[in-house]
Amino acid sequence: MSRLRGFGPVAWRELVTVARTRSYLLLSAGLLAVFAGVLRAGGGIDGGYIPAAVDLLLPLELLVPLVAVALGYRAFSGDNDDRSVLRTYPISKPSLVGGIFVGRLVGLAGIVGGPLAGVGVVLSVVGGPQSRVFAVHRGVDSPILFVRFIALTIGFGAVVLAMTMAAAVIVRTGRAALAAALAVLVGVVVGGDLLVLAGLTTDSIGGDLLGTALAVSPNGAYRGLVLESVVGVATDRGSAIDVTAAVVGLVGWLAVSLGIIVAGIDRHAGVWLRDVFHGTVGWIADAVSR
Repeated sequence: MSRLRGFGPVAWRELVTVARTRSYLLLSAGLLAVFAGVLRAGGGIDGGYIPAAVDLLLPLELLVPLVAVALGYRAFSGDNDDRSVLRTYPISKPSLVGGIFVGRLVGLAGIVGGPLAGVGVVLSVVGGPQSRVFAVHRGVDSPILFVRFIALTIGFGAVVLAMTMAAAVIVRTGRAALAAALAVLVGVVVGGDLLVLAGLTTDSIGGDLLGTALAVSPNGAYRGLVLESVVGVATDRGSAIDVTAAVVGLVGWLAVSLGIIVAGIDRHAGVWLRDVFHGTVGWIADAVSR
């Protein structure tokens, strides 16, 4: 029996579930409206691909995690008894987790990447090298850079989706899964930046380690990679982040999260993970109260 048996049907099942959920289609339309508003307000729609990427970068740091949480927190909801049913499937746990993750990731790529691709089509028609901020020209302001921007955005979404599913798999109820997913959302959006700021304030992080420290958090790594590999091409100002550390950080978050999911769908390992989770939360609460 192939170790990948069942991967395709599970992935297709998840993708069909996403496609049939009308709220996800409305979410994609809402993202397109937000992108249009941001670009119109910031002038990126008239400036070209790179100014548009700069305008969209900050909103995407919030919107992509929101979409990932919406897609991921119910992937293993205890209220649906999915885990007990999925354990009866004659497939390996890695194939099961991989199928669920890939199916929802394709859905995320459609929800986020579709509106971004639409923006790219509009830029190809009306955009031009008119930015007052970036000295770009047609040879530099390439659609390839915007495609790279979309790929990095979807990669960022993949990491946050895996983190959300990992947080949700170690709890028992849908309400607890939502709370855990929201904790991931807050941690991704502001947690890493706050820790870096605290490190700079207390001199725990020196200037020579700043690029590496920024690459530890998923949003910091995403932001740095966009500035380095998309914006930096036009401005000729790189070194926004340690690229190697950023890539390793994103891959590390993804791998660890998927590993937690594989372990969490097992009944006994799931109990152990829940005990560790509750113990960690209690330790943090005690530390904050002091």
